[in-house]
Amino acid sequence: MRIVVVGGGMQGLVIAENLLARPEKPEVTIVDVRKPAQVPVGATFIQGDVLDATQAATLVKGADAAVLAVPSRISHAALANLIAAGIPVADVCFTPDPPVDLDAQAKKSGACCVVDCGVAPGLSHMLVGLAHTELGGLDSARILVGGMPENPPAVFKHAVYFNPHDLLSEYVRPARARKGGKDIDPAPMTVPAETFKDSELGNLDAFISDGLRSLLPSFPDVPDMAELTLRWPGHLDAMRDLYEMGLLEGEAFQGVGATIGTRYPAEKYPDVLLMVVEATRGNKKRAWRLIDRRTKNNSAMSRTTGFTTAATAMMLAKKQFTTPGVHLPEAIGKDPKLAKIIIDDLAERGVAVKDLVTA
Repeated sequence: MRIVVVGGGMQGLVIAENLLARPEKPEVTIVDVRKPAQVPVGATFIQGDVLDATQAATLVKGADAAVLAVPSRISHAALANLIAAGIPVADVCFTPDPPVDLDAQAKKSGACCVVDCGVAPGLSHMLVGLAHTELGGLDSARILVGGMPENPPAVFKHAVYFNPHDLLSEYVRPARARKGGKDIDPAPMTVPAETFKDSELGNLDAFISDGLRSLLPSFPDVPDMAELTLRWPGHLDAMRDLYEMGLLEGEAFQGVGATIGTRYPAEKYPDVLLMVVEATRGNKKRAWRLIDRRTKNNSAMSRTTGFTTAATAMMLAKKQFTTPGVHLPEAIGKDPKLAKIIIDDLAERGVAVKDLVTA
C-alpha cells in the first residue's frame, strides 16, 4: 500500500507519522517543492510541484491514495491535478468554500475525493451526518469546538495554534447559521456569548462562528444549525475591545495578527481541544464529546486534525469507500459503517469520541 502526502508542512508531517505507525505499514511518500527540515523516519521525500499537472500525475502514479495538505491558496489547483490523475484523495486544506466544483471532473477521472476531512470541519460534520441518518432527520444540530491553552496567558487568555490571520477571521467573518428555518449571518462580536459548562474544563464562553460551511446546503431541511467556538472566560472581552476599536479590519488587522502570533505562540502554551456535537429530532438526541491534549511532539489541534485526515486516507487506500466524485465529510457520516471506521481508527490512536447518549 502506497500513500502520497502532498505537503511537507507541520500538518503533512503529522499525517505522515500517523500513517507510518500503523500495523499495515504503508509506504509513505512526502511530496513538496522544498524538503522539510526533518523527514519522518521511514518516509521517502520527493521534490516536486503538484501545481504542474504533468508532475502531479507522475508523482502520484501507482499510489493507493493521496493526502493533500498544502496552503489553501494553492490547494484548489493542486486538487484539480490530483483528481485528474484518477487516484483517491483526502483533502484537509480548507479553502474558503469546499471545492465541490471539481465533482464532475472527479467522476470523469474515477477519483474518490473526500474534502474538509479535519476535525472541525471534518469529524464534526461526519457526526452531524451520522445523527441525521440515525434519527431519520434533524430538528437541530449544534457544534461547539475550540482549541485553547491549558494554562491561558493573562489578559489575552488564548494562544495561536494556526495562522494568526485565519484565527482573527473567526471573530469578524459573518457567521453563517440557521435559526427558526431562516439563514442568518451575524457578525460574531455583535452577538452575546453563551456559557457552556464542560464536565472537565468547567465554564467556557461560546460564540457563534462561521464553521458550518457545507452543512447548511447539505441539510436544508434542518431548521436550527450553528457552530460555536469555545474560549476561556475573559478572552472575548479582549477581542471585543479590538473589534470596537476597529483593529480587526483594514491595515490594523495585519498588525494585530502579527502581534498575537509573536506574543502568544502555540509552543509556549500547550493546548487542549474540546469538541461537542449535539443533534435532536423530536424528543430524541444524539451527542458526542472529544477532548484531546498536546503530546510531546504534536498539539491537540494538529493531532485531531491530522489523525482524522489519516484515517480518511487509509479508508480510501483500503478501498472501503470508492465512489467517484468530490465528497463532503457529512456524506461519510451519513453512512454508519464509514463513520464507524473513522471513529474506531481515531480511538485506536488515542483520540476518543465519546458517545454521550449511550454511554
